[in-house]
Amino acid sequence: MDISLLGLYLLFVSVLFLLLVPTAESTILLWACLYRLEICPFRTTTTGSG
Repeated sequence: MDISLLGLYLLFVSVLFLLLVPTAESTILLWACLYRLEICPFRTTTTGSG
């Protein structure tokens, strides 16, 4: 087995575990709001007055 393939598998398993953790959803929503993505539930349609 190639060492890069093993690293890819470990990365895949760690991302899978991250998504299975109950707090992963809130973490994803936090990053979505920080980057002002469309999936942020706290995003409003008003624009800033600046």
